[in-house]
Amino acid sequence: MLYRPLLVSLTSALLALVCAGFSPITASAQDAPASQPVAGSPNLLRLEGTDSSSGIHYVRLLLSLPTEPGETNAPPRFTVECTDKAGRHDMSFFISFGGVTDAAFTPPFRPTPEVHFPPSNPTVKLTMTFEGYMKWKPMTRAWELLPSGELRYRNPGLSSPNLDPPRFFLQYLNSLSGLRVWYAHPTPASPHEVFFQTRPLLNEMAKTPICQ
Repeated sequence: MLYRPLLVSLTSALLALVCAGFSPITASAQDAPASQPVAGSPNLLRLEGTDSSSGIHYVRLLLSLPTEPGETNAPPRFTVECTDKAGRHDMSFFISFGGVTDAAFTPPFRPTPEVHFPPSNPTVKLTMTFEGYMKWKPMTRAWELLPSGELRYRNPGLSSPNLDPPRFFLQYLNSLSGLRVWYAHPTPASPHEVFFQTRPLLNEMAKTPICQ
């Protein structure tokens, strides 16, 4: 009887197609780790992984302000991103004044035949103070306004007016762990200042070799 071999062949082919169809989904899920709460710090999340396109290993520590009762928008957030590419460590700061839900790692820009240069995002001046047993004098620096609404500190380089890398500010945060940030030149539409108690984030950084 011929129908049995034919049925077996059709079943095998269908199984192969199903497996092929689901394999990319499984791989994609494995490449997208979820944020994990840090023990003892309910407003601090840790996101760690390796970007497949650039080979960069990263740790993102996201410190959010407590959510107000009845608030539906994402709260303000201060993020420290530590990266390791071929043994070279780097660090970036991000500030959200609220409403930004995306916490994923964004790999560096790579030119393509269609797009040769990275996007030119606006620059915003933010002022920071470090507060604890005393209050340090305000420091104003340039930040990049990302399409998501989050702001990324412009690390020193050809396209940045900043001379200080993020690690420069850690010496202040380690002594004065209260970080207050606001728009240096606010408009009526500018968000209000935000204040973060960064000690839980600093403690987590101290346990993270990639951030050293």
